[in-house]
Amino acid sequence: MEDFPQTTHNPENSGSLASAQLPLALIALAFCVFLFSQISNLGQNSRAMQWQSDNLDREIVSLSDSEKRFDELIKQRETLVQQSQQVQSRYTEMLTDLIELADTDADARAVVEKFKIQRQQNQPKADSGDTSPVTP
Repeated sequence: MEDFPQTTHNPENSGSLASAQLPLALIALAFCVFLFSQISNLGQNSRAMQWQSDNLDREIVSLSDSEKRFDELIKQRETLVQQSQQVQSRYTEMLTDLIELADTDADARAVVEKFKIQRQQNQPKADSGDTSPVTP
């Protein structure tokens, strides 16, 4: 048994080694918890960014569809606007003729006075092609 040296167990030596390893282990554990929280936070941020990106893509598609529908509605309404301008022009001509007729006809004068039809101050005569309305 002489080949194996006997080591004496020194309790002070093992206690100082354990007391030095405990703070290092706690620091390592705290660092691991910190890294885990950072990684999970990055995962949540990644999911939030993906959700925002998906919503943005849907909004872009929705806006482009709305723009197409808006352009189609404008084209559909152009004919209605032209028709309303023609009707306005006809009424203007008719009322201008009625005002001119009121100078010589008593019935026309009575209609003009009853409905208080008058020509706007800045409106030229109907034969100039102006489509501004006559005020009733």
